[in-house]
Parts: sequence; structure tokens; C-alpha cells
Amino acid sequence: MSSSIDSIEHRGLLGDDSEKTRHNEKSLIQSFTRYYTDSRLHKVILFLLSISIVLNVVLAALYLRTLSPSETPTKYAQMKRVREEPYVIVTPYSSDNETLQDELWYNINVDSAVVALSDDWAAEHGLRKAQRFPWDQSKGIYILHGYHNLHCLKIIYISMSESRRGVPQTRSWHHVSHCLDALRRQIICDADDTPRATDRRVEVVSGLLQHRQCRSWDQLEAFAKQHTACYKRPENPDEKKASKLDRFKHCPPDSGYIVTDNYVSTEPLLEGLPEESIQDHV
Repeated sequence: MSSSIDSIEHRGLLGDDSEKTRHNEKSLIQSFTRYYTDSRLHKVILFLLSISIVLNVVLAALYLRTLSPSETPTKYAQMKRVREEPYVIVTPYSSDNETLQDELWYNINVDSAVVALSDDWAAEHGLRKAQRFPWDQSKGIYILHGYHNLHCLKIIYISMSESRRGVPQTRSWHHVSHCLDALRRQIICDADDTPRATDRRVEVVSGLLQHRQCRSWDQLEAFAKQHTACYKRPENPDEKKASKLDRFKHCPPDSGYIVTDNYVSTEPLLEGLPEESIQDHV
């Protein structure tokens, strides 16, 4: 197009003033003007489209942020609320099938609660030094709080189930009351402010059709297994001959720990290794 303009200028300078020449020149100028106008229009359209795309991306990001508000990961396992679940009235754990209920509650396993964390890791996360882990003296034994609460629920259910059936209690009242108090304090600590909508029913029902954001228990389980303390509760924890050390001999093949029978605690105030929780009769 620039060569056409140049030819117009050169012919003008050479004095070629015929009607045909002027007509050709006018056509060329009009063609150039249309090209230039169309080019500018295309640029304006592209610019506006770019602005529109940017605004849409920003608005979408703001919308998603309102749906999934930013949350600081948990201090230890770096967990966020990534799972949504509805509020429900009945689950298999509270069904009318008492046989199924018992099976589910009694089968809750909290062995993963017991973890071994290095002293360096504990110091970095503001934890105090704990009782020594038998197979690595640079690590301490800790119990993950979520598992402890789940364990407490299991203890309370077993006690209530035994009372309902009129059979002797296998858990002490001290242990049960400790668990009730632990859950009371947890509820107060969480101070959940979710308003649960009520329904016009004879039985008080609330929260139907509402959802809540939850963390992933599988992620907590993965964190526990990553820091396994090789712990497994014996079938009969009341067996007097059973060594507490045996509970820590269930290391996975890739743990790198060397399990022996020769471990002796060097801490006078911590004689004996911890049970499944802070009390006997887990």
C-alpha cells in the first residue's frame, strides 16, 4: 500500500494532470483511506475485546473467591477445607439397625493417632519435646488431636451401648467423663457460628439442604502415616503379660526403623509407653 502512495506523490510531482490519472489517484487514496480506517477499527475492536476478557477473568476470580474464601492452612498437616458435605439427620452410625451401629462404632480404628515427630520438626512448629520414640531417639511420640476426639466418641458410644444392654461397663467412668469434657471443650473452642435453618416438623430438625465445608480426613490420615509411630492397639489391652513396647513394633517395611526387644526407657518420669489415649482401657 505504501508503494501506491509513493507512486501518487511521484506522478503529482511530474505534472501528469490528466483526468484518468486524477481518477486513478482518487481511487488509490480512497482505497488507502478505507484500509487505514479498517485497520484502526480492527485495533479498537481488539483492544475492547482484550479489556472485556481481562474484566471477565477478574470478575470470575472475585466470584470464586466469594464461594471459596481464602483459608490459612492448618499449622501442622497444612490442611484446608476442600470437601463439601450436607447437614444430615440420620447416617448408618445412628440408624435403627443396632447391629450395624455397633459394628461401625466398634470398628473405628485410631491407631494412626500415634505419630513420631522429629525434635527439629517439633521445635519449628512450637511443640514441646515429647516422650522418646523407641526406634529413633531424635523423635518424640505425639497423639493427633482429631483422632483423640474420635477415640472419645467411640468410648462414649461403647459405654452407652453397654448400659443400654445391661452388661458390665468395660470403660471406667473416669475415662468416659474425661472424654465428655474433652468434647465439650472442643465444641466451645470451635465456636461454630453456622445458622441452621429450622423446619416446621414435630421433631426438631435443622440444617436440611444446607452444606458445610470440611477438611479431608484422608489427608490427616496421610499425614499420620507419613509420621507413623508403628503403633497398633492389641486385641486385649488388659492383658498383664503384654508389653507396651509391643504396640510400637508394627512398622511398615519402608519405614527404615529397626525394631528390637532391647529398648529401655531412659526417662524416669515417663516409664512405660503411652496407651491408645491418655487413659487405660482404650
